Amino acid sequence: MVTGPRIGSLFSGVGGLDLAVEAVFGGRVIWQCEHDADAARVLERRFPGVPNLGDITAVDWAAVPAVDILAGGFPCTDTSQAGRKAGIDGARSGLWTFMAEAVRVLRPGLVVVENVSGLRHRGLDRVLGDLAEARFDASWASVRAADVGAPHRRERVFILAWPTDAEGVGRHEGQPEPARQPGGPDAALGGGAVAGDADVESGDTGRLATAGQAPSRRAFGFPR
Repeated sequence: MVTGPRIGSLFSGVGGLDLAVEAVFGGRVIWQCEHDADAARVLERRFPGVPNLGDITAVDWAAVPAVDILAGGFPCTDTSQAGRKAGIDGARSGLWTFMAEAVRVLRPGLVVVENVSGLRHRGLDRVLGDLAEARFDASWASVRAADVGAPHRRERVFILAWPTDAEGVGRHEGQPEPARQPGGPDAALGGGAVAGDADVESGDTGRLATAGQAPSRRAFGFPR
């Protein structure tokens, strides 16, 4: 029996983000979604008995168990500073659309999205717009590995999103209703230690105010 939030994981990789979400919010990952065979073997060792949904493009979200938290670091191949910089419409980073669909169907109490810093210039507006269209508010921040003591920068963008209201949350009839309420990530989890707008040293924070609104350079701490 799972105590605490039920967590669903997309683009699970070897489970790094999954472990972090469990550590921060409590609860347990109840399913993962990773198609790479090598990564899947690592997941089997780290999360024994947790089902793997496999190829995200083939998942029927209406048949997937409901979760309180949906977490995923969608591919950064096209949003990265390296490579051709195709952006969120690229072949790999464009898989975000499948995560957006999972959010719309599952309507979790909290969504955690992770990507590289290049997302700020190559798709953050699209991610925020899709979340707003699904009736989710969002808050985002950039955090460097160096901010938590690692000897390298490795900057990442983290987005937290939560339903604007309780309508449609917990769609699976007959399953226990998750303990979540509208009003932000704290309320969505029935209390907790997560701030809606993180105050990080890099100065990259923001709050979605208008559906589809792209954050300004000043919002990320850059000069005009």
